[in-house]
Amino acid sequence: MNSLIVFLAEYLVYFSLLAVPYLWLRREKHDLIRILVTVVVTFAVTEILKTYFATPRPFVAEGFTPLVSISPRDFYGSFPSEHVAYLSALGSAIFFTEKIPGVLIFLLAVLVGIGRVLVGVHYPVDILGGLILGVVVAGFFKALHELFPVW
Repeated sequence: MNSLIVFLAEYLVYFSLLAVPYLWLRREKHDLIRILVTVVVTFAVTEILKTYFATPRPFVAEGFTPLVSISPRDFYGSFPSEHVAYLSALGSAIFFTEKIPGVLIFLLAVLVGIGRVLVGVHYPVDILGGLILGVVVAGFFKALHELFPVW
């Protein structure tokens, strides 16, 4: 069971890379740029929030050993979950143009989030924060793209 939980928390996120060749073949260039900008901005905002809030991870606050290793420099970077924010942003950005792949990637975000809570590196609120952050950033750039469709 621990192997499954570690897989969800650490390795499932890499399945999102399968979206790259799919998007390359299916999307127009402006959609690819919008999706890339969404993911990069989500990553940047996540890093800023982690620095600003500096929330200790559950295993630090409660004194137990997590099932995965975390760098000591990240012991106080619990909120929001970067893995989940990335997947949520990617899934939401894709969802705006292609529903099924977007939903599948968003489901990956939920599964990764569950895994990250179970291994002891995030609280549920960290996962919720990552989900919301990804959706909000994706929605912002979709609205911006509709206002200024040139890029």
